[in-house]
Amino acid sequence: MLHLLPVEVALQVVSYLPIQTLHRIVQVSRAWFDLIDANESTVYRNAAVLHCLVRDENCDNLVSKASRPETNWKSFCRREFQIEWGWRGKAPSYVEELSASGTSVHRIQVDEDSGLVITTSKRGGLLVTNLKGNAPLWDLPPSHVAMYAHLEYDHGYIVFNRLDNCKEVWRRVVDADNEDHSTESPPDEDMMSAWAQGTFRWDASTRHGHFKPWALLHMPDHARFFRLSYQTLLASAAENAYVWDVSQGRLIETVCDIQRRHRGRTLGHIRYVEVNDKYAFICGSNQLRIFERGGGALVYDLSPRNLARKIWNILSSGKQPAHNSSIVKRQKLQQSNLTASSSANDQFMAVHVSGNGKDIVALTICGVLVIIPGFQRLISGEATLSNIAVQLRFPPSDRRLQDTAIYLALSEKDGKVAAVTRRGLYLVSPDIEFSNLTTECPPQPGVVVSRLTKFEDMPLLSFVSCLQITRTSIYFNWKPNRQDAHPNRGGGNNGYPMLGGRLITIMSTVYRVQVINIAEAYHSDLESDDANSSAH
Repeated sequence: MLHLLPVEVALQVVSYLPIQTLHRIVQVSRAWFDLIDANESTVYRNAAVLHCLVRDENCDNLVSKASRPETNWKSFCRREFQIEWGWRGKAPSYVEELSASGTSVHRIQVDEDSGLVITTSKRGGLLVTNLKGNAPLWDLPPSHVAMYAHLEYDHGYIVFNRLDNCKEVWRRVVDADNEDHSTESPPDEDMMSAWAQGTFRWDASTRHGHFKPWALLHMPDHARFFRLSYQTLLASAAENAYVWDVSQGRLIETVCDIQRRHRGRTLGHIRYVEVNDKYAFICGSNQLRIFERGGGALVYDLSPRNLARKIWNILSSGKQPAHNSSIVKRQKLQQSNLTASSSANDQFMAVHVSGNGKDIVALTICGVLVIIPGFQRLISGEATLSNIAVQLRFPPSDRRLQDTAIYLALSEKDGKVAAVTRRGLYLVSPDIEFSNLTTECPPQPGVVVSRLTKFEDMPLLSFVSCLQITRTSIYFNWKPNRQDAHPNRGGGNNGYPMLGGRLITIMSTVYRVQVINIAEAYHSDLESDDANSSAH
């Protein structure tokens, strides 16, 4: 009957069918095959939106970026499903040690489009390596970049901290053209000298992976926490937060009095900051606060004690990964209630905002992950937290509940979340199964949680200091050996692991877990083009 309907109506009906069903109905009759085949681009574009493989408003953009020139919507959907099966342990996964990144990695930034891995070291220094060839491309020495320097990177700009509270900005050489540097906050002599030395050490015939000094940002106050989003840098001190345009080297906005009392509480000790073009997000020990850009109004705040009651506990599954070459193991979820006693001493430790600016995810020290799709509905009053938030609780630490979570990462393009806890490295993906897409009130929580089975050494998990997640891979620092290398530097441990009065240094390098091999294709629940073309 489908083929007897007007084409516009038939296509509207087909737009609600999952991809697996599309590949079955074309085998029912020649007429149905002809209908789908003649409108293939429209049908699979709608399927991509239905399964949340892309967002409707960004379809044309995303498919052009994610696909080769000859790729159409049908093959795009196949590729995306292959990736999704990889995240669920239904396809092989690949573990790679990026040894060229060094042996004492502290922070990691990855630019897969440019094939770059950028790291800072626990011993000082910054290193840029080639992702594809696993070879060093350029560096800044430990004499210039401090030990345990925090690192930010976005759209060709590197930002890291100095001991004098300034923030250095370096720009990718291939992007700078003939521009020398920022005129408002020019680099100092130390930066220019480090650049000259780097130019001498590395092959100047290729500029790939090379950076040049761009700006030196002088902070008005001691701003320990900072975050770069495209060309905007948010740096927060105890009382005020500062917004910079790194391309110009200019302070463009100050969010004043971030500690103002609200609902009877101050923000507390700063834990993490995040920024986009509309809001500044600041995690404090008492509250997570959202400030509006262009005025600094406090538009929303959330305390762990005010979280919704419904929560999903993540339980370890006894089953092995679905594919025998995968280390991704799906976990069970069990609905429970969040008690007042369990959240009384909890604190937010990190927050991230999605690339489209619509969703946020936050993690608490007790291992509660809060996913808020369309968070601006909370600001406008259109929705309540209990109606739209998804809350997950990771298995607690053996030592104490307040010592569970370690690190949080968010993939800006597809909403996937990675988290390191004392018990493992977890992946949280939006559930693309059709049953969760068509009902008016989809079954909660609407996510799939998995764990990487190869990285479960609890003592070593404690030393993970950085985590990045992309569409196909997870990057983190890891190495299964220890070296008692350095004496205690006095003045307390300053956040460094201590044992018996001596500093225990974990020799860590960058590891990459890839859920699909870019050079190969794997069978998924989609059938091949040849099978479809033979349908009658």
